[in-house]
Amino acid sequence: MKLTGIFSPIKTEKVQVKKSEDSSVPKAGNAFRTDSLAQPADRVVLSAGSLEAQKIRDILAQTPDVRTDRVQALKKEIARGEYQVDSFRLADKMLASLLSETLTE
Repeated sequence: MKLTGIFSPIKTEKVQVKKSEDSSVPKAGNAFRTDSLAQPADRVVLSAGSLEAQKIRDILAQTPDVRTDRVQALKKEIARGEYQVDSFRLADKMLASLLSETLTE
């Protein structure tokens, strides 16, 4: 199951790059120093919206695309001949889908 178009775009305009106190270009001999005398690196500070977007991406990445428990239950209902389609609910979903496609175009 793909979840597209359910979240409104998240603004990420407040990305800031903060330079360390001494952000000069490293000298040729010190370019790859890893000891304690090396200058701290520049860092990026993300806005709250960007961090929230990352959390959402992480949650969605952990969510399975297929709900296997639901699929198995439906297969059993179909095999027993007990699966019933609610025509009114199906029509409502079809109309809602059609309207949402029309509104986004």
